[in-house]
Parts: sequence; structure tokens; C-alpha cells
Amino acid sequence: MAKALVVDSRLCVGCGRCELTCSYHFFKVFNPYRAAIKVVKMEPGIDTPVFCIQCGACMVACPEGALYRDPETLVVKVNEEKCKGCPICAMACPYGAIHVDPETGKAVKCDYCGECVETCPQGALKLVDIEELPWFRARSMAVATTAAPQMARWLWYKLPR
Repeated sequence: MAKALVVDSRLCVGCGRCELTCSYHFFKVFNPYRAAIKVVKMEPGIDTPVFCIQCGACMVACPEGALYRDPETLVVKVNEEKCKGCPICAMACPYGAIHVDPETGKAVKCDYCGECVETCPQGALKLVDIEELPWFRARSMAVATTAAPQMARWLWYKLPR
């Protein structure tokens, strides 16, 4: 059954263990700049991991056809033999979740291995069944709206004339 990676940003403390684990998974080095997951620090105390959500935009944009969707897991993967290291996939990604590694010259993106889930000390990352994904996304949107009500007012509330 297909899985999806989800994050509960309220639990993330910005420790960066997911980045270190990811870089070790791909390259056997502890270097967060080479990881496929990035912890974004938005404000003091507000951190969240950013990773590929498997939308396929990079796959469509790749001129070499180096990105493909695994039929069993539905995860977009990189065929390193075909990848020429052009940054078109990175430019096409709306989340900044794919990059070209400077040392290997190949595209790097999350493959949903789950190692970041195992090393997260707070349990902020989870691998869930694809059927549960809409619930997690709806909850994330509700939490974001509730956490920043001033933003919700600007987006949806119309001042009386």
C-alpha cells in the first residue's frame, strides 16, 4: 500500500536530525545541505520540515526523463543513470524540495524511506497510508489557520463598508 510522509509542525523543534539522517541515507555523510528534507526556521520557535509531496512537477519538467513514478509506492524517484544534473527539476518544484547535489551532479529528492520518521525525537514526522492523507492535510490547514488568526482575517474577512 502507498504511504505518504506528513508533518505536524507543532511538534517540530528544529533539531535537524531529519536532515542529518537523510544526508546519511543518500551519501553516507552528515551534511544537512545535501539532504532531501530541509528544516525551515520561520520565526523563533516555529520550525517545520519541508520535503517532496510527490506532486510530479519535477517529473514532467525533466528533459531527460530521469524522474519516474514507482508504480507500487507512487513515489517519484530519480534514475541516476539518466540524470544529467541540469537544475530544471529544481526550478519546476513549487516547494523547493528537489536539488542537484554539488558533489554527485545528480538530482536528490525524498524517496519516503522513512528514516527521518524513525529519528525524529518529537514524532513530528509520520508515514501514513495514502487513504489517511486528506485528514492530515485538512488538520494541518486548520492548525495553520488557527495559529495565525490575524492572517485568516486578512484572507477571508471582508471589512464592512
